[in-house]
Amino acid sequence: MDKPIPITSMARGKVIGKTLIKIGATRSKGALKKMLSSDQNKQSIQYHTHEETAKIIIEALGELKGVSVKIAQQVMLALPFLPQNYLEHIGKSFNAVPPINRALIRKIIKQELNGYPEEIFETFDTTPFGSASLGQVHKAEYKGETVAVKVQYPGIANSIHTDMGMVKFMLQRFAKGQNIDHLIEEINQRLYEEVDYCFEANNVIFFKNTVVHPNIVIPNIYPELSTSKVLVCSYIEGCSLMDFLKSKPAQTQRNHYAQILFDTFFSTLYQLKAIHADPNPGNFIFMQDGKLGLIDFGCIKYVDHQFLTQYNHLHLSLIHGEKEDEIVRQYANLKMIDQSDIETMRAFYREIIQPLDSLYIEVLKEDFYDFGEEHAFSKRGFETILDVQKKQTHSVHKFNQEYLFLNRTLLGYYTLFEQMNAQIDTRYAKTVMKTFQGENHA
Repeated sequence: MDKPIPITSMARGKVIGKTLIKIGATRSKGALKKMLSSDQNKQSIQYHTHEETAKIIIEALGELKGVSVKIAQQVMLALPFLPQNYLEHIGKSFNAVPPINRALIRKIIKQELNGYPEEIFETFDTTPFGSASLGQVHKAEYKGETVAVKVQYPGIANSIHTDMGMVKFMLQRFAKGQNIDHLIEEINQRLYEEVDYCFEANNVIFFKNTVVHPNIVIPNIYPELSTSKVLVCSYIEGCSLMDFLKSKPAQTQRNHYAQILFDTFFSTLYQLKAIHADPNPGNFIFMQDGKLGLIDFGCIKYVDHQFLTQYNHLHLSLIHGEKEDEIVRQYANLKMIDQSDIETMRAFYREIIQPLDSLYIEVLKEDFYDFGEEHAFSKRGFETILDVQKKQTHSVHKFNQEYLFLNRTLLGYYTLFEQMNAQIDTRYAKTVMKTFQGENHA
């Protein structure tokens, strides 16, 4: 029998407190073992400690459900300095949250749609076929069409404050003194958007009406069946990234799907000033006819035109190899480098920003990029970020949040392409960037 979901602050606080005590005990035990062991065993002990701590965190995520799992997703993108063990276990947690019981699902649908599932749908599968981070998804039939019914876990909105407090408390230990307030605030804003399924429904409709790509499939929304806690859309038939890769697809197939994602990221960013900002593999459905389904539009980033103009100008300058002082000036305009004498600004740029520049621009430098050959791209990228943060941790807060969000999301897509061993043609993306610049300078 499933445990009841802890909804109140006190109930969730108990889970969090218990978790932190377990983590503390595990880390203390690991530290003691390291003190008493030989040098060659220390790394193995540390790995085991991370493994045990990750399991404790995942167990707590499963008990808390919802917001904590979504926070974990955001943390994977935002804080790659966490040990790889944590990232791997958090990744497994996305679809491993145990489902809520059938009676509760019926109750939520009754409250939201004024009828029980069997009264509204011709058929309704009470066993969820998938888990969204803030709820679970059921297959149903409605007016002869197969639909996906996303039902939000109860008490989600009320738990954001409590859960963010837990995450901040835990991350401050792993972040080793880094200023993460801006990051916490950003995740907080995205969460409050994502707990409102009306907001997501509007996002789906916006993308459905504006994305023009022959191989992109975006579901239809059923507005009459969608509320802030229930979202009904057309069901997209296909397989997950994991199943796609298990089928041992040809290189041309890998390239095809990765190219769709790559081109869509740049076209929506520069033409719609919006991106699907959650590159979780579960959000992409690989369809048999070469089409790619996009789902879960809760995390959409809408970008300010003025910022995007500066961002685009900067990235084109980097791709074209503009002089260093020009690059430094543009970063200063984005308030990522403090105005000072040019030598001080150059020094900060070289130490803190340039390594990250290289990471994000590397893919766009040439007309083609082979993630199969550069199979250590994401590992190298995360190590670069970690190295930069170690050098000057007090500078992390200076990074423009919009800039960080876009580049972190792009890095998330690059990590997917690496998993796919895909080869990317970057020419269309660069054409979109140049066209946008041309519009602004016309």
